[in-house]
Amino acid sequence: MIRLFSLGMAAVVLAACATSTPVSTGPTPADITASGDANGEVHWGGQIVKVKNLADRTLVEVLALPLDGDGRPLVDQRQQGRFIVDKQGYLEPHDYAPDRLIEVRGLLKGFTDGRVGDAPYRYPVVVSERIKLWEAAQSSYSGPRISP
Repeated sequence: MIRLFSLGMAAVVLAACATSTPVSTGPTPADITASGDANGEVHWGGQIVKVKNLADRTLVEVLALPLDGDGRPLVDQRQQGRFIVDKQGYLEPHDYAPDRLIEVRGLLKGFTDGRVGDAPYRYPVVVSERIKLWEAAQSSYSGPRISP
């Protein structure tokens, strides 16, 4: 019985230490920019770069990252370009702060031209239907705890 319990606990610890693998969510922002075809539904995510509140909507610039099976951006994976989230209404910049992880589902609505530093950049624009903010990545296993 103890051996079975120990084996089960070892499996739980190993699963907690495993890294997530990306899942395919269709074309990336870089793919869309290269093809010039900004139509259809997308499921993207990444790290927030900046937020701009306008009179009736908010624009969020995102550095795209692959998503895991839960839709969480994988910060240890290679970036996939950038995109703009166009959300009707006001989003609080404190909540949508730079480096915060974001997941977005929505419809592509063409492109907007901008800059990354001094370099021109063409951003695909996603009109958001659903936005999810993720907490910063934390390890689920912190090692053994020793009580005083």
